[in-house]
Amino acid sequence: MHGTSVGKFYAWFTALGLLVGVLVGLGYYRDEYRPWKDYQRRFIREEIRRASTPDQRLLAQSTPVQVRQILLPELNRVDRCTTCHLAVEDPSYGGYPQPLAYHPLHDQHPFDKFGCTVCHRGQGRATNIEDAHGHVPHWDEPMLPQKYIQASCGQCHEASDNPAAPELARGSELFETVGCRGCHKLAGVGGNIGPELDRVGARRSPDWLRQHFITPAAVTPDSGMPPQKFTDTDIDAIVLFMLSQTGAELPGFYASMKVIPSASEGRRLFQQKGCLGCHSMGGQGGKVGPALDDVGLRRTPEWMMQHFRDPQTVSPGSVMPRFGFTEAEARALTDFLVHLRDQKVGLGILGLMGPVDRGRGIFSKYGCAGCHGPEGKGGVPNANAKTAQQVPALTYVADGYTKAELKGIIFKGQREILPLDPHRPAPPLYMPAWGSTIKDAEADDLVAYLFSLKPKGEDLGF
Repeated sequence: MHGTSVGKFYAWFTALGLLVGVLVGLGYYRDEYRPWKDYQRRFIREEIRRASTPDQRLLAQSTPVQVRQILLPELNRVDRCTTCHLAVEDPSYGGYPQPLAYHPLHDQHPFDKFGCTVCHRGQGRATNIEDAHGHVPHWDEPMLPQKYIQASCGQCHEASDNPAAPELARGSELFETVGCRGCHKLAGVGGNIGPELDRVGARRSPDWLRQHFITPAAVTPDSGMPPQKFTDTDIDAIVLFMLSQTGAELPGFYASMKVIPSASEGRRLFQQKGCLGCHSMGGQGGKVGPALDDVGLRRTPEWMMQHFRDPQTVSPGSVMPRFGFTEAEARALTDFLVHLRDQKVGLGILGLMGPVDRGRGIFSKYGCAGCHGPEGKGGVPNANAKTAQQVPALTYVADGYTKAELKGIIFKGQREILPLDPHRPAPPLYMPAWGSTIKDAEADDLVAYLFSLKPKGEDLGF
């Protein structure tokens, strides 16, 4: 009996030893033949093949096979993408298949400063394809498809003012012109009928967003959002803009890239800083400082740049304060002033317009067209509403309300919309209360614009 037990023990011990040996061998094999090691060996063989001198050949042969990584403490990232993508900085690998392909224009965003995942997303610490590209459970930032890569530009740059990302700028423009803010809040501005969009790019996939614009109810049952009649190009653009809204806050250097020097950014700064309080254009504005209509002919760009940095150094005794502009802001303001003649600057560009024109801009700014249609002509469906099956037009709003009453509705909203059938879901669209968002003077201008929508001459019986 005793011998039998010892025999069984040795048999199990031998089997267990063999199993451990197999597992160790399997572990060694899996570690030795990881795909990234194969990619590096292929790269080394290609470098040896391309070597034109003995020294180059020796250097290629001595290239170690090892994990490569880029440490980005400011971004709290570790990117190991170059473990597989070894030739990203070598233009001579242009046209090679992945992963040994060259990355064009990398000099604009050097890898040692930006890494890879801040633009491409994915899981930077991983070293196999599926994990690194982020197509795995419980990873919220899968790698962006190439057609949507411009979405990442919105993290560091203004979406509406980046010449290198025209599709992103188009998406930003569409978001404002079709009236998305009427129902959705973004960066603290907008309605509250639909969800806030500040982090929508981190929560939704490109396919989900695209389908939501085409047929909202297909992905969000009972959604009150009407299908958007976009072209394929415009759908891609606004999906791209939504993907850029991740809520990410980048530090220091990266945040400083938000302003891209351009005439349009300079115009925004010119208005924001109240330059017309002291200077005039087109005969409008202050008289404390000189008129700026022909400043581009009188001053060099270098002089203007220095004037924005420190007015006293080029104009001793100047009363203009030192605003503390960044270099990018100073360049943008200079670009705006240099190109004044090209832009045909008029009262509208400078904000010196009447209340109706200002109100038209406010109608667009707060997304009123999203529910009331372009120029307040209506047409947006509002299912099960008792008064009408669509949001009413504003063309004849002047006939039904006084200016004070209309201003009150804008501030207080009109949430209760009676249902046509009480057994069906309540109408999804209603008038939000804008009192905490729209300033009093803006509301006056908006009312003036809405009253102007009534066709001229109708009160005269024409």
